[in-house]
Amino acid sequence: MKIAFHGVTIADHRSELNGKKVDILIVDGSVLEIDTHISDRRYSKDVDVKNCDGVFISPGWLDMKANFREPGYEQKETIESGQAAAAQGGFTAVLLMPSVNPVIQKRADVEFLIGKSKNSNVDVYIAGALTVNREGKELAEMYDMKLGGAVIFTDDKKAINNSGLLFRGLQYADNIGAKVIVYADDKSLSGDSLANESAITTKLGFKGSPSIAEGIALERDIRLAEYAHAPLHCSGISTIEAVDAIRTAKKMGLPVTAEVNVAHLFFTDEVLNSFDSNYKVKPPFRGTTDKEMLKEALLDGTIDCVVTDHSPEDIESKDVEFEYAAAGMIGLETAYSVLNSAFDGTIEPNHIAKVLSINPRTVIGVYVPLITPGAVANFTLFNPTVEVLYTSNDFKSKSRNTPFLNRALKGKVMMAINGSVLYDNF
Repeated sequence: MKIAFHGVTIADHRSELNGKKVDILIVDGSVLEIDTHISDRRYSKDVDVKNCDGVFISPGWLDMKANFREPGYEQKETIESGQAAAAQGGFTAVLLMPSVNPVIQKRADVEFLIGKSKNSNVDVYIAGALTVNREGKELAEMYDMKLGGAVIFTDDKKAINNSGLLFRGLQYADNIGAKVIVYADDKSLSGDSLANESAITTKLGFKGSPSIAEGIALERDIRLAEYAHAPLHCSGISTIEAVDAIRTAKKMGLPVTAEVNVAHLFFTDEVLNSFDSNYKVKPPFRGTTDKEMLKEALLDGTIDCVVTDHSPEDIESKDVEFEYAAAGMIGLETAYSVLNSAFDGTIEPNHIAKVLSINPRTVIGVYVPLITPGAVANFTLFNPTVEVLYTSNDFKSKSRNTPFLNRALKGKVMMAINGSVLYDNF
């Protein structure tokens, strides 16, 4: 494999060449040369030269929240189809959630997923369950899972309501050199809600989840992490109250990080007027003020990472009345375009690199690729100005539960490369 990127702009604040247009020559999966201009004499006839005018290159993106549904729900997604969807979206790595059947809660479960994913160069990292069967009653075998390759622990979208159990989980994870991801939700307030609690959803007749349910739960989780002297990562932030809690924690110097689902930067609960079940997600879409606060928090560093929350569902789970539909949408293929469009193309490429690559990799404690001679080529190339219309052919996922089908967005992934080319859209 020999590829040359001609006139590509580096987006990586750690690089001395950050913001500069360069030529990059990649041979056999490694960076051979980076220069402001590589002489044509260096290019043999078998070099695939890419004209990269308007294109940026960043360290390979990592999605911190993906569900590939295997084992147990292979009709919705498999490891293979999920990896293909990730590559299509520019991701060279993903973190898989443990919410499959059986739950990923033993060393053998972790090793199974790692073994199944080795046939692709999309790197797969595993989040093990924090509690047995994700029931919030007793801690799972975290140390054994870590020995098997798990990098972090979470019950995914099930909140841990037992404060003592979460406290012990935070302490234990920290003792073995791992972190805990929490989903903040006070079930006594949110109940079995279908949507955000607002004037809009009340008129529509939906059961509402008040934003305070997320805020109160997150404040408790942060206090527990502070008391345990342990790091904490906060999943799926969707409200002003949650942003305020994280901002306060960071001002106090606490090792707290947070993520936002990319669709929550784009939609508000107004979309529920359509009763389209593709808009049923967890946490629910909130109001305009919440959305704008999430965007502000992402830009100022209060929120560290953007995730796809890729949640494939088959047609039987979505083509039903809104009340009975499963919550979730696929998001890997469209993530960058949605993120870029949410900011109308104004989000800096450097910040894209931070929230889609550098910060997620740092949070889960895995290698952050470098754009430097001698390094393995683990990069994502993207163009912020190109418009994309997503059709069914643009999705590699087995499922199609997305509201972005046939919707024009701004921002195009050009290539994903991790040793070998995963996706080429030049």
